[in-house]
Amino acid sequence: MGDIRTTLGEEPPLPRRDIQRKRRNLLIIISLIIIALLVAGSVIKVNRYTLASGYVTTQAYAEVRPPVTGIVSKILVRTGQTVKAGDVLVQLNSEEEEATLAETKARLSKLEVSLEKRKAEIDIDLERRAVELKEQKREHNDHIAIAELQLKNNQAKLEVTRELVEKGLKAKSYLEDQELATQLAQATLDSYKSKDFSIYDELLRRDREKYDRELEASQKEISATEDAVRRAEAKLRIKQVRAPIDGTVVRYEFVIGELLQPTSVIYEIFGGTPDSLKLRVNERYATKVAVGQKYRARLNSYHGLQRLYFYGNVQYMKGVIQSQGANNYRVAYCSFDTGGRDIPPGTTAEARIYYGKSCLWFYLFNIDLH
Repeated sequence: MGDIRTTLGEEPPLPRRDIQRKRRNLLIIISLIIIALLVAGSVIKVNRYTLASGYVTTQAYAEVRPPVTGIVSKILVRTGQTVKAGDVLVQLNSEEEEATLAETKARLSKLEVSLEKRKAEIDIDLERRAVELKEQKREHNDHIAIAELQLKNNQAKLEVTRELVEKGLKAKSYLEDQELATQLAQATLDSYKSKDFSIYDELLRRDREKYDRELEASQKEISATEDAVRRAEAKLRIKQVRAPIDGTVVRYEFVIGELLQPTSVIYEIFGGTPDSLKLRVNERYATKVAVGQKYRARLNSYHGLQRLYFYGNVQYMKGVIQSQGANNYRVAYCSFDTGGRDIPPGTTAEARIYYGKSCLWFYLFNIDLH
């Protein structure tokens, strides 16, 4: 027997066959919608990008690092100042180098004074000895002249005495005495003439050579001390961090008394007009970004109700991974057009670098096949 039902005006229930058909149609529609979405998501391509941050820079650009490890004693240049190449930016602690330089200069000054004093003493001594030798030679020549006169006188007396003896006017003993006196005068003259003054000249020459060697040794010591002064000055200059180029500086955060390492960037110097955008790309995306890829950037100083974007492309990628704190990154230099705006170098920016396209589903689920 069938069931007996009463109704109050409702539609009678559908037969089971109609219900199944309706459910089947609904499943078909849902399946078609899902397939359409999957196909659309696969067909629709979305730009993939990585976020990067950086700042506006110039073609003439330099990062300044201290040449040696040292403690900051003076900060001479602040952010925004204009500098010339060679200007001192930071003075590192150099008390030891300054003391060494002062000591070496004092020693050099003492050696130079001592050398000049010794030169004067040597000049005086050599001049005195030359004058004495000249005076001895003059006196010797006088003695020779006197001895020659005495010899001539004795020879003349000898002739007279010989004539008188021959005539018998004088005894022969007078002749012998006069001959002896003549011989003595000749011996005296020969003695004076045989005296050799070349030995005195040789002694004077040797003393000059000895003094020259002494002065040469002193000059070598002075030259060595001058080299020591130059080395001390070079060590002192190393403790001075100087600007490598002309431009406007941007100073990093460091203070007096802080220990700086040669790996620390303490300043950046921008020379000329802005023409480049320096961006830091996270190491995770470093291999995806390449030369020629486009970017879109916003400058932090131009944030406002009206969005202002700057466009360009990557022109150069540094080949090394750098780090700052816990962040590892690769630097990308990009073309930059100011659009006629007065944009100071160092203006910070946030950018998107587009490195390819993927389907919508990969984009939504952050699946990256690059």
